[in-house]
Amino acid sequence: MDTPDDSYDEIMAQAGNDGKFQRRYNLLFNFGAICFASMSYMSIILALNKPPHNCFVPGMEQYNITDANLWKNLTLPRETDNRGQLGYSKCQMYNITEQHLQRHYSEWSFASSDIIDCAYGYEYDRTYYDRTPITEYDWICDKGFRETNIFIYNRLGELFGTVIFGHLGDTLGRRPVFYLSILIITVGRLVSMFTAAYYVVFCIAAVVGSLTAHSIFQAPLIIAMEISKSERRGHISMMQCIGWTTGLCILPMVFWATKDWFWALLIVTMPIVLFMFIPSYTIESPRWLATRGNYREAMVQFRKIATINGIRELAFDERVLEKRLANHRTDKVYGLASLFNGWRMAKNTMLVILCWTVCSVTYFTLVLLSSRMDGNPFLNFMYQGLIEVPAAFAGQRAADRFGRRATNAMALCCATAVCLVLVLIVRDPTNEMAATVLTTFVKFCISITFFGVNLQSIEIYPTCLRQTGMAVGTIAATIFGIVGPYVVHLGTEYDVRYPFLVMGLSSAVGILAALFLPETLHQSLPNTIEEAQKFGKNQRFWSLPKAPQVTREADSNTDKRHDGSDAKPEESIRLTVPVEAEEAVGRK
Repeated sequence: MDTPDDSYDEIMAQAGNDGKFQRRYNLLFNFGAICFASMSYMSIILALNKPPHNCFVPGMEQYNITDANLWKNLTLPRETDNRGQLGYSKCQMYNITEQHLQRHYSEWSFASSDIIDCAYGYEYDRTYYDRTPITEYDWICDKGFRETNIFIYNRLGELFGTVIFGHLGDTLGRRPVFYLSILIITVGRLVSMFTAAYYVVFCIAAVVGSLTAHSIFQAPLIIAMEISKSERRGHISMMQCIGWTTGLCILPMVFWATKDWFWALLIVTMPIVLFMFIPSYTIESPRWLATRGNYREAMVQFRKIATINGIRELAFDERVLEKRLANHRTDKVYGLASLFNGWRMAKNTMLVILCWTVCSVTYFTLVLLSSRMDGNPFLNFMYQGLIEVPAAFAGQRAADRFGRRATNAMALCCATAVCLVLVLIVRDPTNEMAATVLTTFVKFCISITFFGVNLQSIEIYPTCLRQTGMAVGTIAATIFGIVGPYVVHLGTEYDVRYPFLVMGLSSAVGILAALFLPETLHQSLPNTIEEAQKFGKNQRFWSLPKAPQVTREADSNTDKRHDGSDAKPEESIRLTVPVEAEEAVGRK
């Protein structure tokens, strides 16, 4: 690594790396924009919720029957549900003919040969939804896979978009990718609102709306990380987690208030466009610009940051930047292939991929399950979203205290154990409350892991590959996450234990991946591929990260300042450097 005086971090500190600009940027983009982005992204899940339904069988009025359950008992066969309980069939009815209607219903008798598919349409429980694409166009029974297939198409859209926009983030820039992400997700959701009657067009619009599902979150997070001091990285990631969670809590309330998928989508989609019109804060990362050799534009961004931070004049200019950051420049980047440049970098990439896969499969399986469990789907969705707030705080504190590696591994251990308990108890209806609480706890654990993995993905890759590195994890997660909707389908249609069994086994595999990733706490962000290839080389496995120790001289200076002496405020605190780092600098 370079000495502190020659590093980008020292230059960033002179422009202000923890001032008003950083605080406002995080509030605007890593909280506000992410809040609305999460609502737009996740809205398709609630829009395609499948309410309880049965065959509609005419004739109640003829016999003056007012008890709906009595009529169902007469006209619908029984079947076993996903909990092993006997209930009314959702997609079949008895073949009631004119001869039956000419007699009193007490004389009716049916055999298994009299069971047919719904002949007169369907009845929906409209307690929570007045209108959805499923209730409008009967995407159930023989068309029941339409909902699941749309979720699969969404995941494929995320996969395709992550490959493209992850690479563009490192070649075209973080800012233009953020603009494109907003436009594409907005257009996709708006088009889908008007095309539900045309299934193929609706699917295409849903895929378009999911293309930038990851880049819209990654771009502002990476910019914030690259303009802030290292001690704030955990806080920045937590800020985005809270923004995401706030959106997840507001989203079901909008659906509950409107009870109409069309107006709910319109309300949660349009506000994100406003974040394209904040020119003072929609900056490009100066760190990224420096690695591309664009020092002039980097100075423009430094001045924007310094001005809002109250620094009128910078102690460096374009020539100084070029001189001090020339060794950070990276001209040749080969996209995803560069992530496998060298054994150590390839190993880290594979472990990141595995961690992302486990987190993604488990997280989105839980999200889909939350709105399909018994009870109020909106409250269930909100409760599982609300648990992410304490998870973000706990994840940030634990990751900054015990390290990213230990935090992820412990959270996955807890998730594995709880999933195994759920497999044993979830089929019993008397354990419904306990199952809900334990499922929410699994979401708590996975949210902590998501926090840690997201942070590590940013911290182990060099500036020229940072967004590509984050993208490759989400690409793999999306590929394997395709099974998530089918796992949920198996759980809701066949056996409720299947999703928890899959999540438990996945979390157990994730423990090993989390343990062997390098620790990134208290480490400088690598700027070049060469630095990333050496990242974590000398780390001990069975040890917790320790913060750099302040020297006695720094302590005495601090004491003098507390005593009111004339110590100069610009005096810097010197940190002790590990022996290995001193030897590396000496060799250089």
